[in-house]
Amino acid sequence: MPFVEAFGERKPIIEWSRDPRCVVKYGTLVQRLDEEWPAADALTQPAERKERKYSRPPVTIEAFGDRKTISEWKDDGRVLVKPNVFIRRIQHGWTPEAAFTTPLSVNRGRREGNGPTYEIFGESKTIREWAQDERCSVSEMTLRKNLQSGMPLLEAFQFRRRPGRNLGAGKEEVGREVDDLSAILGMMNDGGELWVYDTGGSRRISLIYKDIRNILSEEIFAEMTQRGIVEKSFETDTIKNFVLSPVGETANR
Repeated sequence: MPFVEAFGERKPIIEWSRDPRCVVKYGTLVQRLDEEWPAADALTQPAERKERKYSRPPVTIEAFGDRKTISEWKDDGRVLVKPNVFIRRIQHGWTPEAAFTTPLSVNRGRREGNGPTYEIFGESKTIREWAQDERCSVSEMTLRKNLQSGMPLLEAFQFRRRPGRNLGAGKEEVGREVDDLSAILGMMNDGGELWVYDTGGSRRISLIYKDIRNILSEEIFAEMTQRGIVEKSFETDTIKNFVLSPVGETANR
């Protein structure tokens, strides 16, 4: 075992590493002595802490002809709201200038200030205004989620999600399995909606009919698609809607 002499004493390195006068770890001490540091310096000179460096560039936002980081915009006199507010607004489609300069008091009123608008029926309104329209049958929150998923506006007016809902909640029947093709065609002919949800590697096939969510098996759905009974109406990354094809409309008559 190597011995080291310092302060008029001679001890093994392991004992020096336990000495109160040693301010570095055993590995650092050994490395310094291997590099021929004076023993007293190797024992008593604190190790330098290296500053962590991050390669990710800061997020910048361009507005008013300037490009600044979020912290820089926070201190800009033209910005009237806090960073968490203008960041959320920009994520929802606001222009940076509108996100910076629209006071919260305006956003809390009946209108959404300079928020994004959506056009249908020859009219252009904000999400909040469409949610209050009599042609929309879902809440403002549901409408927002539908539109964020990429759903067309007309479908977003009607579609209600019920993921993870307690099967015993309320009076609505949820989770009933249906494997009778004639019954399925009858429900779809009578306004039933066929939805396919792909989330997290799992798939759920639901037929919503008169506020009852019926569950279809993969086998019956595969038969319907192979026979051309249903056809895709629209899709997003996680949701697909199927309607009866001309073949399906006459199959159960």
